[in-house]
Amino acid sequence: MFKLYKKLSYLLLVLFLIFVVSGCAPKETGMPIAVSQEAVKEVTKEVPNIPNAVLITTFESGKEEGWTPNGEGVSIAVVDKDAHTGKYSLYITGRKVGWNGAQIQLKDLLKPGKTYSISLWVKHNSELPQHIGITMRRRYDSDSSTQYDWISHNQETPGGKWIELSGTYQIPAGVNILDLALYVEVPSNSTLDLYIDDLVIVEGKQSFRITPELFNLFASYFKDYLN
Repeated sequence: MFKLYKKLSYLLLVLFLIFVVSGCAPKETGMPIAVSQEAVKEVTKEVPNIPNAVLITTFESGKEEGWTPNGEGVSIAVVDKDAHTGKYSLYITGRKVGWNGAQIQLKDLLKPGKTYSISLWVKHNSELPQHIGITMRRRYDSDSSTQYDWISHNQETPGGKWIELSGTYQIPAGVNILDLALYVEVPSNSTLDLYIDDLVIVEGKQSFRITPELFNLFASYFKDYLN
C-alpha cells in the first residue's frame, strides 16, 4: 500500500499535466506503462478542464515538499497518522502565537500580472470550532513594508474533519516581487496543533482541488501497474 500511494502521487502530477492540461501523449522513458487509453479516458472525463498547475504538494514523497515552519519554536513533520488523501500529511506543532504555522515560499513561482487559484485542506482535533486561514505574506518593490493578504479564512472550522480553504490571488503587473509566501495560521488559538494536505495552485480563476474520491479513482485504475 505504501508503494501504491507513493507512486500514485507522481502519477497524479504527471497525468494531470500530460492528459488534462496539455492533452499530449507521454514521451518514451524506457519504462513500459501498462495503462490502456480507455482507462485514461474514463479517469480524465471525471476531471475538470483546469489551467496549468503551478504547484501541487501532497506529502506523498514523505518530505515537506517546500513547506517550512513559520515562527520560532514551530515544528512541522510529515506524518502518516492522518491524511486528506493518500498516506501522508503535514503536522504542525509548537505554535505560540496566532500567525504561527507552516509556510511555503512562492516568490520564484508566481508571476506579476497573473491571477492564481489556491486550494489547501486543513484539519484540527479541537472540540471547538476554530478560526483557521491561509494568508499571503508579500512585499513588492512598490510596498513600503510587508503586507498580509487573506486568501481564505474560516472562522468556524469544525474539528475532526478535513476542511478546504480556497480562494484567488492576483499579483499586479509591473511589480518586482521581493517576498511572497503562503502560510496557514490559527488566529483564534495560539497553541492549536493542526494538519494540512493537498495544496494546489493553478494559474487562472478556475480552481481545482484534490479530493479523496479523485485520488481513489486513480488508485482503482492504476493499482495493477503500481503494485
